[in-house]
Amino acid sequence: MFVRVLSSAVAALAIVASGSFAAWGQDTSTAAAVDAIPVNTEERSLADLDGGSNAFILSTSRERAEIHFALPPHVDTTQAWLRLAARPASDSTAGLIHVSVNGGEAITIRPQARAMEARFALFSDDFRAGDNTLEIAYTTDTPAAGWIVDARRSQMRLTLEPVAAIDTLGDLEAALGADYAAPRRIALLTDASRERVTLEALVAQGLALRAGQVPLFTANADEADLVVRIADNARLAAEDRAALRSGDQSNGPEIAFHNDGVPHLVITGRNLDEATAAARLMAARSFDGYQRSFLAADAMTATRLGTRQIRDARTLHANADLRTFADSGLPFSADQGSRTAVQFSTRFDADRHGALSVLARAALISGEAWLYAWYGDADATAPANHNLLVIGPGSTEIPAIDHNAPPELRAALRAAERSRGQRGLMRLAAAAYADAGDVEAGTEVGIGVASLFRDQANQSRWIATLTAPDIASFEAAGRSLARSDLWMALEGRAAVWSARGVTALDYAVVSPTLTERAREFALDHTRDAAFLLFGAAFLLLLRGFFGRRKTVSAQS
Repeated sequence: MFVRVLSSAVAALAIVASGSFAAWGQDTSTAAAVDAIPVNTEERSLADLDGGSNAFILSTSRERAEIHFALPPHVDTTQAWLRLAARPASDSTAGLIHVSVNGGEAITIRPQARAMEARFALFSDDFRAGDNTLEIAYTTDTPAAGWIVDARRSQMRLTLEPVAAIDTLGDLEAALGADYAAPRRIALLTDASRERVTLEALVAQGLALRAGQVPLFTANADEADLVVRIADNARLAAEDRAALRSGDQSNGPEIAFHNDGVPHLVITGRNLDEATAAARLMAARSFDGYQRSFLAADAMTATRLGTRQIRDARTLHANADLRTFADSGLPFSADQGSRTAVQFSTRFDADRHGALSVLARAALISGEAWLYAWYGDADATAPANHNLLVIGPGSTEIPAIDHNAPPELRAALRAAERSRGQRGLMRLAAAAYADAGDVEAGTEVGIGVASLFRDQANQSRWIATLTAPDIASFEAAGRSLARSDLWMALEGRAAVWSARGVTALDYAVVSPTLTERAREFALDHTRDAAFLLFGAAFLLLLRGFFGRRKTVSAQS
């Protein structure tokens, strides 16, 4: 393969001056915050940037493809590289491929008609904060077929150097929505309270809607890219109170921001009810154009966050299944969750973060946060006149799930239980579905079960659960489902997800055969059978022992 790069492309190999020059004139605290931000080098596939398309064609009928991506407002691009993987659509393919950024000068390659993987520098000066466009164009003087670009193997690698710290709520929102150098690991710091699930659920949805993907939620502030403190005024640290508009106490629901090297978002109020109202503001309104604080009064003029779902969407799910839920969040997302109860069956922080990941993905699919849903934990009593969504391990301990669970759910749970012993194999397959951030985090793709069914006592009420076997990690299961293509594979009345994919169960479509039922019964009762065989063998041993003693006694 012959690659020809325009002579001016040599400039793309140079690294621009350090962002420290841009920091001149800043105050000491701001400069220190900039110094605390590391240089970020990140590589993303074109498929990820393009919304998941694994390939695209360049031909005389489609002469160019545009890949849109966003960069945060506080960095400069110092290096940019593109690895372009493609194969000719025919043996007679000819012509040139031109690559440019934001309409800048193109880099041209003249490949031979065979599979190629070209790696070359892009002009770093063409990149800018905010929206960017990578254009890949094809020209030819012949009517020959063009090229098929492998968007999954083609990757753009950027080195981004901070020139300023994130300083406002508006900048934070732009950074969260960026495709590169975005705060992806987010620490949620809350205190145990009656509203903890509500507070974290609303904030998690607001963060996901801003990011366009599910972040990595954690309780460890030391390893986080963004720290979110959710509490009433009395429980805030001094530096968090100082960030409030009054400088000490809020006068109502308030969202504030400060940055001491790591961005901090403060969601608070004079009491828990006001803190909950602030969390609801976080999930409902955009921060675009706002400085370091956001009050309830600002919601009147702020832009709506997300995309409003169709009105009366609840009328569209008369025969809902997991596919309906995975595609739209219905029936639970209707009217921003106003007829839905969300219950977490989690006992540990890690499992709760897995449940938050699942709920955040549901909000992304819905297009907006479930602002008016009821939220609670396993100890709370969900309203009986609401649809019910239970998220977390061991959800069959919730009476509504246990009493109404269809046979598919119980079969799926048994299948998940049997799969627990095969985790070594599943770790090997995890890369097929795990997000890059998950791999870096060292997490595994867990085993989970989803099911959607009607309340047997009230056919107008829907019940669903996303769960895992009791001793399995729901953090791994929930995160792998929420941050991968596994979500879009959910279907049927029940399904098991794992690193190997999604297995759907729906006996209304395909009933299990007698052989399959017998095999499942045998597998489910393997331990019982082993115990019975062991008991029988032990009894035979005792019978033989006493029989031998009787024989010896008779002979003597």
